[in-house]
Amino acid sequence: MSQADWVAILSSWQFSPMVLLGLTLSTIMYMRGWWRYRQRRTSPFSLGQAVSYVAGMLVVFVALQSPLDTLAGFSLQVHMVQHLLLMIVAPPLLLYSAPMLPMIAGLPKRLRDGWITPFATWRPLRRGIAKLVHPAWAWCLFVASLWIWHAPYFYGLALESDVWHRFEHGCFLATSVLFWWPVVQPYPSQPVLSQFWLVPYLFLAGAQGTALAGILTFSDHVLYANYETTPSLWGIDPLTDQAVAGAIMWVPMSLAFLIGLVCVVSRLMAGGPTERRRNTRRLSPQLVAGQRNLPVHNQAARTSFALAAPFIHAASPTRIHRLFRSGTTRMLLRVGMFVLALLVIIDGIRGPQVSPLNLAGVLPWIHWRGILVLTLLVGGNFFCMACPFTSLQKCVAWLARVCHVPLPRRRQWPITLQNKWLAIGTLALFFWAYEAFALWDRPFWTAMIAIGFFVTAVGFELFFVHAPFCKYVCPIGQFNFVHSMISPTEIAVTDSYACSNCRSKDCIVGNASSPGCQTQLFQPRKHGNMDCTFCFDCVTACPHDNVALISVPRTLDLTSDRSRSSIRRYSERPDLAAVIVFLFFASLVNAAWMTGPVLAWEDQLVQWLGVGRLPVLTLGLFAALIVGPWIIVTTMTRRSEIARFAPALIPLGFGMWLAHYSFHFFTSADAIQVAGARMWSDWTGGEFSAGPVACCCCRADSIAWLLPLELVFLGVGFCMSFVVSYRIAHRESEQNRRGWRPLLPWICLMVVFYFSCVWVLLQPMQMRGALMTGM
Repeated sequence: MSQADWVAILSSWQFSPMVLLGLTLSTIMYMRGWWRYRQRRTSPFSLGQAVSYVAGMLVVFVALQSPLDTLAGFSLQVHMVQHLLLMIVAPPLLLYSAPMLPMIAGLPKRLRDGWITPFATWRPLRRGIAKLVHPAWAWCLFVASLWIWHAPYFYGLALESDVWHRFEHGCFLATSVLFWWPVVQPYPSQPVLSQFWLVPYLFLAGAQGTALAGILTFSDHVLYANYETTPSLWGIDPLTDQAVAGAIMWVPMSLAFLIGLVCVVSRLMAGGPTERRRNTRRLSPQLVAGQRNLPVHNQAARTSFALAAPFIHAASPTRIHRLFRSGTTRMLLRVGMFVLALLVIIDGIRGPQVSPLNLAGVLPWIHWRGILVLTLLVGGNFFCMACPFTSLQKCVAWLARVCHVPLPRRRQWPITLQNKWLAIGTLALFFWAYEAFALWDRPFWTAMIAIGFFVTAVGFELFFVHAPFCKYVCPIGQFNFVHSMISPTEIAVTDSYACSNCRSKDCIVGNASSPGCQTQLFQPRKHGNMDCTFCFDCVTACPHDNVALISVPRTLDLTSDRSRSSIRRYSERPDLAAVIVFLFFASLVNAAWMTGPVLAWEDQLVQWLGVGRLPVLTLGLFAALIVGPWIIVTTMTRRSEIARFAPALIPLGFGMWLAHYSFHFFTSADAIQVAGARMWSDWTGGEFSAGPVACCCCRADSIAWLLPLELVFLGVGFCMSFVVSYRIAHRESEQNRRGWRPLLPWICLMVVFYFSCVWVLLQPMQMRGALMTGM
């Protein structure tokens, strides 16, 4: 760029009279009111707040009147700097100055008394302003403004029209002030929600900015056609200019939200024990009456009710409870899953050994995994309810009774194995075999694994009681148990007082209509979904119709360390903590091992060592899933703290599983049509042609909403993990003054894990199970 160009740029300050007049008058009003308050001995406004207001006005002036506004029509990165000044720099500065009272005090008395005061006390106006600054409305308006004005049509409209351009800037500034209001909370306003909610509030907004920045940075074409027809600045082509603009949005916006999170966390930490829960469940009237009327000799029951009081409530069954309470519904669901499993086995053995053309290649590794995590998210552990392996167990037992075939005497599972350590081994074996033998591309071995599951499940049912295969061995069951701990539903009692008067305990010992809970979870003392298969046997067995599928606020259960039936306290279960930590790191490792950079590093390591892929893969997975997590967790905190804080990792880990599996599910959902059509043509003798459908599963780049959805899943998981970890630390601080110290390393681990997951999601990923795989 020549010297003449620089002179032209520097001389393009605009000095619009209306903008200058507005900024100057507002600054004078604020400073006049601020000085009036400062003349009092107890002024709530400091010198720093006055400086902050003036700085905010200067930032607005630079954004609107400097050469940035002129160059915005020629360069997207300059335009992005202008937007960021209006969205993340000026609003916090202005709100920190607490401008409301000083600006009102700075007005002339007649204007203040005749016009401002009547409107300020007008209830409809106050209610409208209260709604606008409510976090829910402020967040929606901010995100809507961000996405709408960066859509190609509206962005081009703003560049072509000065009126729309000014309106765009006004929207950015106004919605950003509303957005930052709950974070800064300017005096004398009061927060309407707990500070807890500001963590997901900021993090989800940051995820939106990250998603938009990622689209701008990694797009392979110019999104805004206006920049293709204008002279380029600094000799940069429009596509590079767009990528730089995305990076400019990404880094400063992420930094701004991170600073906001640090401020919120600091306020939460400073609040300490004074920060109380707002979502504590209420006691049911029956429970209160029952506790009051308990006999004196039943002191144990009285004590247990008193300890459980903050978490017990009179719950109503969910709408789908009646549907699944019906034995017919559950039977149809199990038969359907059993038939699908048989089809997978048959096609895996007899069908072509081409994964995208075989049900064993697409149904288990694409559709089942995707639907599984979505079901856990919106419902609960319904896949264990419909498990085809346990269905075969019941069929074998029923046939033996009908045919009067004597079964071997069943025994108790060994006490030394009544833990999750064996399950960690089966999980590690499962993930290793998946990568080592490329199971997604081997339909025959997938069918063999399914047969192995059937045989093992039936064998355990014949020789052992209380379902040890589901509880202690099955890797799929452990995945479901751990992640159903954050599902919105739970099978639980609806009225605890009714259980206190029950003497038969049918929910666990069973009766003629139902065998009772096979995993030995006694409903009155059962809390959470760990080890619960959603079999509904306890629901059917209860003679009082007092057990149902209910909706619960799950984060409260994760933060509680109360004793649970058959599980004890989370803090007393290092094996359970180990499973949680294993699945937490596996969510990242499993996805990373499908990305281009990691596979390239693996190939380079194989060539450098001069050995085969299997040893490198085995050592890599062992280090990433076992050794690495053990070193990280044990060095960052005391071992006694691991079991207490491990549940806080579940939401973030599940967020990554959800993002990863939903990617494959939504990009490859049509693959089942190809495999199903091929199998049907083989069985009927008809013609089969994949046609254009064969490529429809390789469309990750064309689904614009997929990456933002993945980042939202991951962001929500991080926010929930942060809230849970904070509440666990808060619980510990009430018992121990040092309870806050372990929180920092766990937060650091979550932050590093989150950004590692973001990096993985932004990498090219193998389209496993698709007809066309791309890197």
